[in-house]
Amino acid sequence: MEKFKDVQSEAPESNYRLDRVGLTNVVRPITVRRKKDITLIPTFRVFVDLPPSRKGSDLSRDIEALEDVVEGEVEGRVKGIEYVAELIVDKLLTRHPYATYAEAELVADYFLERSNPKGRKTTEKYVIRGRAKKRDGEKSKRYIGVTATGITVCPSAMKTVSTLMKRDVDTPPYISHNQRNDVTILMSVPDGWDIEVNELIDIAEKSMSAPTYELLKREEEGMLVLEAHKNPKFVEDVVRDAIKLIVKKYEKLPGDVSIEVKSESFETIHKHNAYAEKSGTLGAFREEMKNNGI
Repeated sequence: MEKFKDVQSEAPESNYRLDRVGLTNVVRPITVRRKKDITLIPTFRVFVDLPPSRKGSDLSRDIEALEDVVEGEVEGRVKGIEYVAELIVDKLLTRHPYATYAEAELVADYFLERSNPKGRKTTEKYVIRGRAKKRDGEKSKRYIGVTATGITVCPSAMKTVSTLMKRDVDTPPYISHNQRNDVTILMSVPDGWDIEVNELIDIAEKSMSAPTYELLKREEEGMLVLEAHKNPKFVEDVVRDAIKLIVKKYEKLPGDVSIEVKSESFETIHKHNAYAEKSGTLGAFREEMKNNGI
C-alpha cells in the first residue's frame, strides 16, 4: 500500500501557536428532543487550537468528529443543540491529540407559531445557536442563544416631531422613524439546568417596541404600528430591558451563568446601523439591578 507524506505534521517555517483552526459552513441535518422531536438543518463551525510544532491541522478529523456525533450519537436522543456541540468538542479533542482546546457552534433557522395583533396565526422564523468550548482536562462549557427580529421606534425623533408640531404630549397620531431590530441573546447552560430557546425568543421580542409578523392584513398592520409607536425605544433600551427580563425570568439559575445581549437597529433615515450590547454574569446583573433599585 502506498504511503503518503503527512505534511500537516511537519514543522512550520513560522512556529506560532494558532488559537483556532477548523471548518466553517458545514451543513448537516440533526434531530433533537425537547417535548417532541425537532429536526433542524444547522450550519456548523468546529475548531481546535494548533501547537507551534505543526504546520497544519488534520481537517478531515473535524468532519469525522462531527459525523460521529450527528450520525452516530444524536438521533433524537440529545435534548438541545448546545448538547450536540458539547459532544462534538469531546470528539474533536479525542481525534486531535495535539490540541488543548476545542470549540463547536451550530446555527439554525427555527420556526414558531405566533398570533398577530388580531390573533391570526402566523409562522415566524428565528435563529437559534448552540455552542460549546472545552480545554483539555476541564469540563466543557455549553451555551444556548437566539436571534429575533422586531421593531424599534425612535423616542428622540418622536419628541422632536412633537416639538416641531407644537404638541405638548405624544398622543396619536405618533410620528417617528422606525426600523427592524435584531436582538441576540446568548447564555451559558450550567449542569443540571435547561434554558429553553422559546423563552429566550419571548424575552427578545418583549424587549423591542413590537415584534414583526410575516402576515398582516390592513387592520392588523395598523394595530402593530400603533403598538410599536406607543413603546418607543433606543437600542440601549432594548438591551437593558432584555437584561431585566432575563434576571426576572431566571431568578433560580446560578449566579455564574454568563449572558450576552446585543441589539442592532437597521436604521431607516441613516445609512448606518445603531448597536448596543452588554455582557456579564447573572449574579452581576442581579446586583446591578438591586443597586439601581430596579
